[in-house]
Amino acid sequence: AILDAELRARGEHDITTFDLASTRLAYCQGEFDCWVKTPGLCRAHDAEASIVQAIHDADRLVLLDAVTFGGHSYVLKRAQDRLICLISPFFEKRAALTHHEARYERMPSQYVLGWMPHADASTVETWSALADANALNMLAPHVGATVVDDTSRDAWPARIRALLASTAVPGASIHGRPPLRAALLDAAAGDPATVPAPPRTVAVVVGSAKAAGTSVSETLARAVCARLTAHGLTAELHAATEFLRDGRARATAQAVAAADLFLLVSPLYVDAFPALATHALEAVAAARAGSASPARFAALVNCGFPEPEHTRTAFRIGRHFAAAAGYTWSGGLPLGGGGAINPATALDLQHGPADHVKRALDLAVPCLARGASIPAAAIDGMAASPMPDVAYRI
Repeated sequence: AILDAELRARGEHDITTFDLASTRLAYCQGEFDCWVKTPGLCRAHDAEASIVQAIHDADRLVLLDAVTFGGHSYVLKRAQDRLICLISPFFEKRAALTHHEARYERMPSQYVLGWMPHADASTVETWSALADANALNMLAPHVGATVVDDTSRDAWPARIRALLASTAVPGASIHGRPPLRAALLDAAAGDPATVPAPPRTVAVVVGSAKAAGTSVSETLARAVCARLTAHGLTAELHAATEFLRDGRARATAQAVAAADLFLLVSPLYVDAFPALATHALEAVAAARAGSASPARFAALVNCGFPEPEHTRTAFRIGRHFAAAAGYTWSGGLPLGGGGAINPATALDLQHGPADHVKRALDLAVPCLARGASIPAAAIDGMAASPMPDVAYRI
């Protein structure tokens, strides 16, 4: 109601609202039909078509959501992941990194309003960084982001008013690639363990929505499981879709929550984890609520852009999830240029662009197996480019 009033006070009376919590929506399946088969149109026929049309026609897009580990919730992420049909599949370089080209002549400015019961500076920083990255990817001319909480309700109108008045340009704070690499390495670095406790059980969750046997994330996850098993650990592989299945979702969340080590292997969707992976994190956090059992969490994020720096905000979200769910953050492995990995062939049978991935896993898994964090050498190794960025863009 406050947001609506502030918009109307600015003279914006043509307002279209979508209540995603009560809207049946499919999740993005990552098959890219909206780019290569039916350009601009998603293969799933539901309310998303109306959402996409409304955003295309709008001057301003406002996303209102509960801040979830510093990012968006599953409810909103389902819709956001499927907005890629509004941009082109082709690559160009903007703000020091690869991004998608424009499909249309104009896009709406993007404003992101988040709510938390009690906000903290680190989470708000992640929320704002994600909003800027999303707006840059979606070619929004302006961006704004703010978080309100229940400790200062009287300030909500003023905060929302300031949000809507923002004329910030997405990516304006990016001055070259080195600061982005530094931010990535900082986000991916695991928390040091004073006395490492070797895990016995490991739950590996594949965050991709693609069919079994067709995703790079699953190929990477199976390579990790093979290495964990070789170190004597019991590794169980789960698909993120299991968290949606009636009669199985709760048991899956409890099984993952009970493991000594939880490893998420996921693609990057719109600068964060996909909706399905986000839903899995929400379910596991709920399953661990009130639990005092020590456990560790790590993530491997596969990015379709050549630069692994795009994953920096996803790892910040991973850190926030670990803190919220009572995990020790064991670090992240950032993979850029994931399209160079063949999902139809076992990773250890691949060479060339896959060699640095295998070397990084060979460095990371022994550390995880003894209860330590992923070492810097493994993070650096995974972040190595498999080929020149310009060649990958071509």
